Amino acid sequence: MPYLFFINRMNMQNFEDLDIDALVARYEQMLSIGRKIYFDADEFAALGDYYISIGEYESAEEIVDEGMIMHPGNSLLAMLKAKVLVAFDFYEEALAYLDTVSDEGDVDIVLVRVEALFNTMREDEAFKLIAETLERKFSEDDLYQFLTEVGFILADLAYYDRAVYFFERSAKMDDTNIDVLTELAFGYEWDADVESAIKITNRILDLDPYSYDAWVNMGRLYSMDSQYEEAISAFDFAHTIKEDEVDALKMKALSLFLNDNADEAIKTFKECIKRSPDDVSIYDSIIEGYESLEQYEDMIKYIDLKEERFGSAGIVIKRTFVEILRDDIVKAWEYYNQVPEAERETLEFFMLEGELNFVSEKLKESEASYIKAALISEDNEEIIDRLANVSVAQEKFKQAESYLEQLLLLDPFYPTAKARLAFIRFEIGVKEPFDEIMRRFNNDELRELLQVISDNDGEDLSDLSREKMLIRLNEARENRILFKNIKY
Repeated sequence: MPYLFFINRMNMQNFEDLDIDALVARYEQMLSIGRKIYFDADEFAALGDYYISIGEYESAEEIVDEGMIMHPGNSLLAMLKAKVLVAFDFYEEALAYLDTVSDEGDVDIVLVRVEALFNTMREDEAFKLIAETLERKFSEDDLYQFLTEVGFILADLAYYDRAVYFFERSAKMDDTNIDVLTELAFGYEWDADVESAIKITNRILDLDPYSYDAWVNMGRLYSMDSQYEEAISAFDFAHTIKEDEVDALKMKALSLFLNDNADEAIKTFKECIKRSPDDVSIYDSIIEGYESLEQYEDMIKYIDLKEERFGSAGIVIKRTFVEILRDDIVKAWEYYNQVPEAERETLEFFMLEGELNFVSEKLKESEASYIKAALISEDNEEIIDRLANVSVAQEKFKQAESYLEQLLLLDPFYPTAKARLAFIRFEIGVKEPFDEIMRRFNNDELRELLQVISDNDGEDLSDLSREKMLIRLNEARENRILFKNIKY
């Protein structure tokens, strides 16, 4: 409950005339000698608030309970009792205490009540109370506290879209609160507004240029926005700040990989291994990097190293995939037959079985394997893609169309899916004519599609005009060479 801590900081303003350190010392001396010392209501409240602020809720509860015995009916102590109950997840009990005090003009009481209402599944009442409270007249400090804490409460409950509204208003009043700015950036990220998230994170770095977390977040955001060079630079700053932390280095390596720099990515991942040798994900990343470079011997080397350090689980499956990549189907089947029985009902095994059957032209068996994989991992884009490919290979175009439509619902930008769907529709004679469909594609998309179906993998298509690309694509359709030439 992050808002509680912020409230505590705000509450200390109510006790600014008290020497909290002296008060705590008196109280702890009292405990040590087993005597009771009289405190007035404000002193009990200040002590309770202090112990809440350091997370010692049991001590806070003892103090508040003692204060309520000495000062029955004190609204501040009742509110603190409710705060402690919320901290212990006793939300109904907290609401019962709050019902004994008026929350008019008291932001803290309203906030505790809102938290309790949300956690008793009374969201409508909570949102109604928030709306009603916003209609009240506040001091500037109280309004800022309310906006900020409601934002934290909503973010904690994953109401990110609503939290953003409150954090935006809070940040307009004070754009130096890094906690608020961090949550606001996350809210923008959740809402896919990466540009705004980057802007807010830049503001955080203006305030704290040596924030490791902020630089890491900046790198992530740049990477999400496909600004890989900027992402790499941000991760470098983060790594400079905390050289012992491997996370920034790992994310830098991933950004290098996404920026089509697999060699440097692998080099960086190897540096990660030196710092974190027991992180199995790093070995997998290096293996994937060598796969992209088609350096299969190096893949095998790191598969062997992974086996030496982490054991044999999943290793035979990986070796089988390597042999498929090397087009050694005979050896791939040999490895396939060595897969341990315990691994033969896993997602990885069914994906392997589907691929091996596909390249062996056992299309029905391939389809059956991918369907088994789909039952394990629902809405898995890679599996749906593979099922579309197998369907095409069997000339089940209606079925392939259905799979690709499903794929595009999950990811409208899935590589080549839109183009493949267009050609499948040509095959089954539905939708618009060729020219009509091709109008939906820009020149870069047409060029990518033509590259996919081209027999010449390394052909430079950059100088082809749109007219020439359309002619070649139409010829491909008419000659029915699309599907046999797609490099799956």
